[in-house]
Amino acid sequence: MNLNEKLKKLLGVTGLPVEQDEYTGKSDKYIIFVYTDEHPEAFADNQVTDDTVCMQIQLITPKNFNYFELKKEIRNLLEGADFFVTSIRSFLGDVYHGTEKTRQTVFEVTYTESRKVEE
Repeated sequence: MNLNEKLKKLLGVTGLPVEQDEYTGKSDKYIIFVYTDEHPEAFADNQVTDDTVCMQIQLITPKNFNYFELKKEIRNLLEGADFFVTSIRSFLGDVYHGTEKTRQTVFEVTYTESRKVEE
């Protein structure tokens, strides 16, 4: 299973739509994820053995929605699936961007996966 499928399945248990990069549906609550970096993490015998992916996972909700329990649920789901949550930030949208009625809760996460090393 690739990481996109894993995230969609994992976060889909919240009942919210989950998409990569952009959501174009009609729900006022949804989750999107964005890859921000990928780099080798560990080496052995002049070969990369592990890669780490850095991501932002964004929970988008109406600004007056009580998002605290959902935020905890998402954090727990991610940590239970071997994602390392490095920070969680929450902020309201603004009039300039036309997002004044929304809240973004951003999870900064990393995920490390082993490569198959040839013998």
